[in-house]
Amino acid sequence: RRRKSEYGTNVIIKWDVVFPLKKNQTNQKKQTGLAFGGKILATKKSMPGFIKLPIAVKAEINVMLLIITALGMVTRLCGIHFPKAVVFDEVYYGQFVSLYMKQVFFIDESGPPFGHMILALGAYLGGFDGNFVWNRIGAEYTCNVPVWSLRVIPAMAGALCVPLGYLLMVELRCSHYTALGASLLLLMENSMIAQSRFMLPESLLIFFLLLAIMSYLRFHNAQCLSSPQKWAWLVLSGTSCACAVGVKYMGLFTYILLLGLSAYHTWQLIGDRTQSRVSS
Repeated sequence: RRRKSEYGTNVIIKWDVVFPLKKNQTNQKKQTGLAFGGKILATKKSMPGFIKLPIAVKAEINVMLLIITALGMVTRLCGIHFPKAVVFDEVYYGQFVSLYMKQVFFIDESGPPFGHMILALGAYLGGFDGNFVWNRIGAEYTCNVPVWSLRVIPAMAGALCVPLGYLLMVELRCSHYTALGASLLLLMENSMIAQSRFMLPESLLIFFLLLAIMSYLRFHNAQCLSSPQKWAWLVLSGTSCACAVGVKYMGLFTYILLLGLSAYHTWQLIGDRTQSRVSS
């Protein structure tokens, strides 16, 4: 059903599933409780307060977010095995992947190795043995090269950038229509589609950058300061930022941005007496 949120109107499908207990389960010899293996663990009088009957399960699905995620998957994943030839910088990153597969020690002077290791993960999952000569652009892949496996991880990262852009705009207090517009721009950006469909680390870098910023904003916008979920978003933000730096050194700019934001928010928090136990 349609739900009107704080930042605009969005389509939400909501299910409420209730599992009531039978009467003979709740009223038996004037003693009710939670049983396990025939032994009563807690009676009705001593049952913890967080256990309430009946048990309810609720689920919400953002239809708009689901649609743009599916469109991102379609535009990035369909036909990634074509062309079945070396394209652009695949000639360089393919050499690194082959060295990883052959377990040959080498020193990569082009940048951090994490992005190349992620590309090598796709080759490992596809059963690539590293036996291919990456000598020129346009060279035809042989039958032992799993083209789909080599390109699927960058394609997945590029596809997930579309819903991340939507969530990022929502965390910036924009309306859902504005967030939809931003995600559609990411969806139809031709250069991002092209980079995502080949064995290149750029889509991995953009994915980790968007995830780091969105996670930090989700952490900052959380209401409960002591919530474990809030601090989990902060950990995810730091981890994503570290992964971005590990893919390319350009991720340092996002790291500096998040440091500046955290310093500004910390300064505001210090002056907020409602968050302090020091009496005036």
